[in-house]
Amino acid sequence: MGRSTRDRPAKPPLSRDAVVAAGLDVLRADGIDAVTMRRVAAELDTGPASLYVYVRNRQDLLDQMFDAVAGEIALGDEPDPARWREQLTALLMRAREAMDRHPGVARVPLANVPTGPNAVRVAERMLALMRAGGIDDRVSAWATDAIFLYVNAASYEASIYLEEGTSSDDAGEEIHGQFSALPADEFPTIFSMLGHLTSGSADQRFAFGLQLMIEGLLHVKPPAPQGAAAGSRGRPG
Repeated sequence: MGRSTRDRPAKPPLSRDAVVAAGLDVLRADGIDAVTMRRVAAELDTGPASLYVYVRNRQDLLDQMFDAVAGEIALGDEPDPARWREQLTALLMRAREAMDRHPGVARVPLANVPTGPNAVRVAERMLALMRAGGIDDRVSAWATDAIFLYVNAASYEASIYLEEGTSSDDAGEEIHGQFSALPADEFPTIFSMLGHLTSGSADQRFAFGLQLMIEGLLHVKPPAPQGAAAGSRGRPG
């Protein structure tokens, strides 16, 4: 005979934080495509309808999951004009590390502007650091979009390698082999730079990309002033 409901251990109460945490558990275990309302509800031993008290739909759940991850990003010290580049680099490194701890979550803000409180705080700090460095406000505004896209893409690419059971180093070896087979007379520049094209670890290349973008802030001309275009994809971070 089954136990009476009185004898069964009580389920922990549902909450927004519990739903988001369960979503992140599913993501880390089986990837972002496995995060569905039904699967998350099963993790919480409840029905999918119960989740709609806390999230509007799957996209809202994903958005809240991403914002929870953004909450793991330490903002660091207050902006220092003498150290703004170092501070900005460190902030972006921490953002990458936070997303890498939850493989696949970096896909959420792609083509979807993150507006949760934690993501906005990260964007605020990025903009404040660039302003401390004397960067034109128009450059800073557009650069925030471009830089965060780069960080997201790098983390999402790493999650794809992880899902496939490979790495960027494996991909580099494969590319080296394919490029080595190219006719040198037809692709002389690629052939002469082959060692450089496939050199460096993923971490080294990521750090170089950040340096390239941050140093470029000091030299790029501000975009021409104009109104926001209809359907603009500008993002706060």
